[in-house]
Amino acid sequence: MSKPKHQRALANHEAQAILSNVRTSPRKLNLVAAMIRDMPAQRAIATLTFSKRRIAHQVRKTLESAIANAENNHQLDVDRLIVTRAEVGRSIVMRRFHARGRGRSARIEKWFSHMKIVVAEKQDEVEVDNDVIEGTAIPTPVIPTPVIATPAARSTPVVEPDHAVTETTLAVPATEGTEAEAAEQAMSADAAEIADHATAEPPHEHVTMPEQTDDHAHTEATLSVPATEGSEAEAAEQAMSADASEAADHAADNEPKTPPDHSGPPAT
Repeated sequence: MSKPKHQRALANHEAQAILSNVRTSPRKLNLVAAMIRDMPAQRAIATLTFSKRRIAHQVRKTLESAIANAENNHQLDVDRLIVTRAEVGRSIVMRRFHARGRGRSARIEKWFSHMKIVVAEKQDEVEVDNDVIEGTAIPTPVIPTPVIATPAARSTPVVEPDHAVTETTLAVPATEGTEAEAAEQAMSADAAEIADHATAEPPHEHVTMPEQTDDHAHTEATLSVPATEGSEAEAAEQAMSADASEAADHAADNEPKTPPDHSGPPAT
């Protein structure tokens, strides 16, 4: 009885080749492997052929072996092969010693590495023609429209005064009533009412006292008292001025008048 066959680890469109125990360190070998990753097979061979690194020759032979396996064992198209993977691993390390001065020795490590190259046949890209696909084949996502709730606009009724000077209409915007906003609206309404009341009052006029036609000629001054919205001090001052002028007129009327003397000088 023979042993059962192992299942194939690679896909049907892939082939590989392994390089074992190559005399170089993994770090140096990985520099060469990075040059050919994701590169077409024929171009990778050309790159390794003209590389100046010592190990590039062995890597090129491994790549050619992977291409031959793809062509002969798996019947893949050589012109469409791509280097999909170039993996580098650590192998054995030989340790030697080197004699140093004063009877000492230093270690020498000789690194070996493994390498696996996997090539794959490039698959055909499926070109999608937008004209062939029907409109019903592609579902159109329905995006819900957000509904924004706006508060109803509220406005304060406008009181039109009788006078034509104040024509400004105070419109209070609609707010979601907090206490601060309600207080602000109340202050605005009070200020508008005060402004309307101040505008409705008649303008200040100057009151001119009538001229006195008395015999005395020194009292000819015209008392002009402005009409103010007066405080108590201004009202008292106006009353004192009126009393003084009335007392002066009364004193002038009660003064005794001396009749003129028509006798003339005595005759000589």
